[in-house]
Amino acid sequence: MLNRRDFLKLAATLSATFGITGLPAPVAAALKKIDPAAVPKLIYLQGLSCTGCSVSLLQADSPSPLTLITDYSQLAFHADLSAISGRKAQQLIDKYISGQAGEYFLAVEGAIPEKMPEACRIGDKTFAQYLEAAAKTMSGAVAIGACACDGGIPAAEGNLTGAIGLKEFYHKRNIEKLVVNIRGCSVHPDWVWHTIIHLVKVGVPELVNDSPKMFFERKVHELCPRYHDFQQEIFAKRLSDKGCLFKLGCLGPDTNADCPTRWWNGGRTWCIDSNAPCIGCASPNFARKKNIPLYRLNEVREKTV
Repeated sequence: MLNRRDFLKLAATLSATFGITGLPAPVAAALKKIDPAAVPKLIYLQGLSCTGCSVSLLQADSPSPLTLITDYSQLAFHADLSAISGRKAQQLIDKYISGQAGEYFLAVEGAIPEKMPEACRIGDKTFAQYLEAAAKTMSGAVAIGACACDGGIPAAEGNLTGAIGLKEFYHKRNIEKLVVNIRGCSVHPDWVWHTIIHLVKVGVPELVNDSPKMFFERKVHELCPRYHDFQQEIFAKRLSDKGCLFKLGCLGPDTNADCPTRWWNGGRTWCIDSNAPCIGCASPNFARKKNIPLYRLNEVREKTV
């Protein structure tokens, strides 16, 4: 017979395994119906990136990363996680992208160096060549993180590589293919895994600005627990102060994401809770201009939101 402590531990484990906590209803229902053998494979390629999004994905809480990459996504290749490397890895990628290995979704992390394609290579081919070939065989693509969606930090003003996001890369080549943008720097694991499950079992989720509406419909500012302070004009003057962080450069009014209700690090904290302004990492304009540093004073900005 289980004692109370063991029972609670078992219940928590089962809840995490089957993903019954914190999931959008369509995703939770889909998890229960998924036949792992029928799930299309996922080929995960990386361009100009710091690999931060991959690290973030391994912080998934419910379901666990192991369950997600073996049962619900069938991750066939990821440079950081795959056991094979070198020529064998390149042969595996080529097999899928040539269409010889069946149905697959493409996941892309990192920007594409449009003006300097040789800056990003996989074996003897450029990253751009792989993306162009994948457009002919993939079921669709998921751009993971700010860099893959809009160029991110590699596309900052003054860069030499001409870094761009996946959607723009395909647009420049008149390629019409499904690309779902999941912005963030780094991206929240829920946003990615829940979207992939939705794509595989439910279909394309409702999109807003090419991103899943269920995560990116509302502005951080609207959901922020300090919104009342903003309304009452109670503004923090230093990062350690209580009150709205608007005058310390918070970009919550310009950024769509559900961070205030989802939280990060397994639901333990998020930027505002740590007294840090939102830096707008889920915005298409993140890190693009020199005159918008990540942290700044907004003393000249009027209260117009």
